[in-house]
Amino acid sequence: MAVHRERELRELTDGDSLRLLATVRFGRLVVNRHSVPMIRPANHLVEGDDLIIYAAHGGGPHYPDRQVVAYEADTIDHETQLGWCVILTGPVVVIGDDEAAARYERLTDPWLPGARHRILRMRPDVVTGIELVGAAGAPRPANGARP
Repeated sequence: MAVHRERELRELTDGDSLRLLATVRFGRLVVNRHSVPMIRPANHLVEGDDLIIYAAHGGGPHYPDRQVVAYEADTIDHETQLGWCVILTGPVVVIGDDEAAARYERLTDPWLPGARHRILRMRPDVVTGIELVGAAGAPRPANGARP
């Protein structure tokens, strides 16, 4: 059983949130299909202020242009429950240019190779980032949370 220590919740700036998001390559894409939210694992990369998402959908949802979606990634230690969480919300645009799509596919290192996929670009309207840190003097986890 994990010992629960005091934690502090810190709000992250948009810039800090995007920098942390760029340190991981995997997250969860939330789409709406027939008024029902669906969550799918996805690979991503941060390019400037944009999020590029490799959305495999072998039998899953279709990702139309301009649909508003949410994307979440985190690194939270299971024992200490310290770490961070970033959620982006905004419309996605399907990258239709074959050369650009091939470039992003190489850069995202897809977790589900061979599946049907789409490459999506999101310029987020809303960026929400939080960091769970130990109370003053407590060490931070070694799992990717900021030093």
